Amino acid sequence: MPDLSTQPVESLQRLKGIEFPGDVRFRQILVTGPPGAGKSTMIRRLGGWSEEGYLDISRKYWWRSEMLSVRPREIHLGLPMLGMVDAVSVYDPAFLDCDPLPSVDLARIALPPRQLFFLSVDWYRRYVFDFLLPPPELVFERRSARARHHTHPVDAQLSLAICTAQVEVFRQVAEHLHRKGFNVYVREGIDSTPQRFVDPSGIAAAAIPRRRRFTFANVLARLKAFSARLGFGVGRHLRLHGAYRLGDSKVRVTLGGLPIEITLGLDDKRLRLYPETRINQLGEAVKVGSFVVVDPATHLRQIGGFLRLSPKNWLVLGSDDRIQQAIFDYPEAVDGHHLALIHGRDGLVFRNLSDAGTTIAPIVEEPKVIRLKRLRRLRKRSRLVDQGIPIAPMLDKARALRMNRLQRLRKIFGGPIRLVPRDQALALIEKVNRLMHNEVYRPRDDRGLPGGLLVLPRELIPIVLADMHAQVDNLLTVLTQNAFLEALEDGTAALIILGDAVHCEVDGQLRAMESSMILMDLIFRLKLHFPEQVFYIRGNHDSFSEDLAKEGVPQGLLWARELSELRGAVYQRAMGDFYRLLPYVVMSPDFLACHAAAPKTKVSKKMLVQLYQRPELVLELINNRLQRANRPQGYTRRDVKRFRKNLSLDRETPFIVGHTPIDREETLWLNVDGIDNHHVLFSANPSQVGVFTRVGETMVPLTYPVDELTPILNAMVFRRTADATEATAGPGGPEDEAAAKEPAARRLRQGG
Repeated sequence: MPDLSTQPVESLQRLKGIEFPGDVRFRQILVTGPPGAGKSTMIRRLGGWSEEGYLDISRKYWWRSEMLSVRPREIHLGLPMLGMVDAVSVYDPAFLDCDPLPSVDLARIALPPRQLFFLSVDWYRRYVFDFLLPPPELVFERRSARARHHTHPVDAQLSLAICTAQVEVFRQVAEHLHRKGFNVYVREGIDSTPQRFVDPSGIAAAAIPRRRRFTFANVLARLKAFSARLGFGVGRHLRLHGAYRLGDSKVRVTLGGLPIEITLGLDDKRLRLYPETRINQLGEAVKVGSFVVVDPATHLRQIGGFLRLSPKNWLVLGSDDRIQQAIFDYPEAVDGHHLALIHGRDGLVFRNLSDAGTTIAPIVEEPKVIRLKRLRRLRKRSRLVDQGIPIAPMLDKARALRMNRLQRLRKIFGGPIRLVPRDQALALIEKVNRLMHNEVYRPRDDRGLPGGLLVLPRELIPIVLADMHAQVDNLLTVLTQNAFLEALEDGTAALIILGDAVHCEVDGQLRAMESSMILMDLIFRLKLHFPEQVFYIRGNHDSFSEDLAKEGVPQGLLWARELSELRGAVYQRAMGDFYRLLPYVVMSPDFLACHAAAPKTKVSKKMLVQLYQRPELVLELINNRLQRANRPQGYTRRDVKRFRKNLSLDRETPFIVGHTPIDREETLWLNVDGIDNHHVLFSANPSQVGVFTRVGETMVPLTYPVDELTPILNAMVFRRTADATEATAGPGGPEDEAAAKEPAARRLRQGG
């Protein structure tokens, strides 16, 4: 097939200083091209999502990949080649070792279905492919220059012939996608004018079949099918005034914000459905539009789980779901698929799926006078003073509990959340470092110091966070939710932070370091108050390394400079000492975790304890990522399996890491890369924060909307009473009182 000619796009727009066709939207752009074309540079200028984007377009449903949900994005294409069974990238050794270099097998590129209906997805218009195709001579020159610095493994095999073949492969793919109807343009460089293919034969236009004729009848039929699938407008409309036994048909209850009690079977299991709320800066509850399903027998009483029902989504309650079984402890009478819940536009749809039946009923509110009496007792007990925060309307028990926890956190922190004065900060970190020299649950290495492995006992319920990146409210949100703080206070839980608490990653704030200092101060306070319940695992950002940079900002060097300027060189050295005293791996019978990656080689507990002798293994644990075609040194399913086995853990033990968020929309991802019980946690999302904890015998993932709790905590003050001491602002603070008591975790080890 002859090559298509190109012509410059006439109607242009400028996005972040780069020219694009006028009909292109910013969130459509996918940047691709051969190695050395300038993809990463272009994405950084756009402020998009760089790296981590390997896309095998020979696989079915590649167009639905989660990776493509965040755009603009740089993607590396995996391509089917003639004579090769599996798809490869043009920098894969399987491609480069062939002589001659293979050609792309265009017939094996998978294509999405066409949009034939008004409401179906038009995959061909959802994405815009921006192919960077510089002259091969320019690519060879660029890659030869950077190959001298050994920064890119893809430059190990390099010649002008290879660069020419790689550029030609991508041009063939660009033409093929254009002929099949995708929105494609090419350019030689970032600052070059984009070019569109000229197709005088009209082949590309003919490749797209006409949609079904747009008539009112067709639209109604499509809407009916769509609503039937989601449960909208289906079944009986019900005004729920009392208990109602569900039959075979769906029932829709109009949204009114009232909680509903769900009884599965004949009073075999009771659950409750509440509107989900978050707390604003005034301490007021604000509905977020979703609902949560909880077990009233355990809710607010102990660490537990819940299910979230978001708008336009559905849940199926039943014992077949392992997480549900752990959260709700279903009896045998509850079927595997018992009840379907659908959150429609204007109502909740309930559909019974079990012969045992289901009953729904509104939850009768307690009389207001009773709740006010309970509130007064809570207020008297917590000594919370109205300081710009409305206390009288606080009738929701969950919100009142969170306010009470926030007040207790303020007492632990020693006052408002702000930058600790220089002298107090130094005294605080020196106390922490003295404590770290004797940190519990860490076998000692041959230097007599706590080693690189933290081994938690089964009695401690883990509360796992990762990569908070200076998001103070994310920490406060978790500590005021569930019964996490109560469990820390009574010594039955452990808070584990998988590194990278510093260095904000919000756009425009990469150079800001004050919030990092504040969050580390809070973590230090927690560590001193709960010395055997709070643990910090080292991450790659817990460093002053000059190699630690993001989007050209040298965050490692900036962190060292800011600490030295604001708190002195002695404090900066103390922070370095803290980093050197940290563990790198945490394990218990419940889970296995580290900051970044499973080792690529066989390890043992003894090796992990003696990690100071193995700097190359340390770098793996805090820096490596999953294997990709452009990252052959990354870890794989086999490495995860071997890591568990080497530590004598069950094959089902969850392996949790941070370091590599999959996209910018979520906060945790399960069974990543198809590896069972391999989860990624990223707790720095400003809108929601993820956490793993144990409910019953199972580790469960939970997410919470992030509340702006800092101004609320800062507005609280304490009264001095005979039985309570006002929180202090000094480095000693309330942790001195806790240190005088025998830690609960020590009693656990002694069998008390």
